[in-house]
Parts: sequence; C-alpha cells; structure tokens
Amino acid sequence: MRRRVLILLAALLLAGISGVAILAYAHSADRRALNGMKGVWVLVAKQRIPAGTKGADIRAKGWAERVLMPARTVPEGTLTSWTSDLDRLTLSATAERKQLLMRPLFQSIAPSASASSRGFVVPKGMLAVTVELSVPTQVAGNLIAGDRVAVYGTFPATAQNAEDQTTRLLLPRAVVISIGEALAPAITSGPTPTPAPSASVSPSASATVAGSSQATYVRYVATLAVDSEDAQRLVHAARTGLLYLAMLGPEATAVPGPGVDISRLFP
Repeated sequence: MRRRVLILLAALLLAGISGVAILAYAHSADRRALNGMKGVWVLVAKQRIPAGTKGADIRAKGWAERVLMPARTVPEGTLTSWTSDLDRLTLSATAERKQLLMRPLFQSIAPSASASSRGFVVPKGMLAVTVELSVPTQVAGNLIAGDRVAVYGTFPATAQNAEDQTTRLLLPRAVVISIGEALAPAITSGPTPTPAPSASVSPSASATVAGSSQATYVRYVATLAVDSEDAQRLVHAARTGLLYLAMLGPEATAVPGPGVDISRLFP
C-alpha cells in the first residue's frame, strides 16, 4: 500500500514538472513570435486604383482597407493608417488589387520651372494626350485643369447614315490637365462710310469692336492625363471618331456598356 502511494506521488510530481516545462516553452515561443512575427495593420488596395486618383477620392470611396500582416514582411514606407495629408496627394502609379499602399506612391503635384513655362504639370507615371474638341463637347467650355472626366466616342465619324454610328464609353476616368485656348477670328466689316459734313460724328460699330480691349477666346483642345494603354485608345479614337467629355461629380462613376445606336436610343 505504501509503495502504491509513493508511485502515485512520483507520477503527480512528474506531471507537475511536465506542465511547468510546457508552460515555459509556450511562453518562450510567444516571445519568439513577438520578436520576429509580430503582426502589424497595413493599408492595401481594395480594388484596382488608377494612377492620378486623388487621395481624398480613395478615402471617400473606400478603395483602401486594413489587413494584418507579419511585421518582418512589411517593407519600409508602407501605410499603416490613413492620415489627412494623404487627401491632398495624388496616386502616382496604378495600384492593383491587394497591393500594399506605400507612402512614396502618393505625391503632390507641385509646379516646376519647366512646368510653369508650358502651363501645366503631367502627373508622375502618366501621359499627356491632347484631343481637339468643340465647346459643346467639353461641357460647354466649363472644364478646368484638375477636373475628372469620362470620355465618350461616336464611331465612325464619317458614317453616311446615323444608323451606322454607335456611341460608347471610351475612358471611364481621365484627369484634365489643360484646356487650350485661341483668339476667336476677328470679325471684319465693310468700309465705314464717310459722314456728311452736316452729320454728327459718332463711333461706328466696327470702330467699337476694333477699339475694344476685351478679346474673345475659343476653347478648342483638351489635354488629358492617362496611362499608356488609354493613351493609345484615346489617340486612335480621336483620329477615327467624335469625342465627348462628361464631367464626373464627387460620387459619379461612368460604367462601360454595350453602347447606344439609333435603334437603342430610346428606352
């Protein structure tokens, strides 16, 4: 009986020692994990974000999300939270879905000496493409640099019949970086008749026009910031079709579709 008690006590002692050893190992493993595999919350792209997108738009539309990643796998410069200063910056390169959002990807568009001489700044990683437009096709001439627009195209431009033309969304989003202007052609009138000696002399209509200090400008080209792929499409469309710009509102999104022809013009 005494021997059984001793065996039982020995078993309990061994069990206690084993438990302490397991706890010590687990605590040590936790410390090793914290030292090398500590988790950190980082920002990634929730969907594909085109270059040139403003930080304020990314935040407002929820295009960035936080995920937990091992600290040692996160490169330096990765965003861990969204700060207010990012709202004023612009994404300089396209961010694919689940891509880490790095601080160097967001840059401010600051005019340089060379940029000021030509009147506009091309966002980093983008191409500036100029297309010819009339006033109605660029929102009645109300576009200014920095506006976001969608580009629609009607093809072919030289169709004999309206039934042969189709209008579709060409670019869901582009950024206006410049609107070209030129002086309107001068309106000339015939020679001003010489007044009779008895007539009172007053400025004629043509003299008033010629002497006016106000010049009339006609907007005729728009320069858009696009990526390399969209630049090819925009150039080809400008050569073969008719282009229209639509200004995007704060929450507006242009959705691609099959397009509209004369048979689908009315709902």
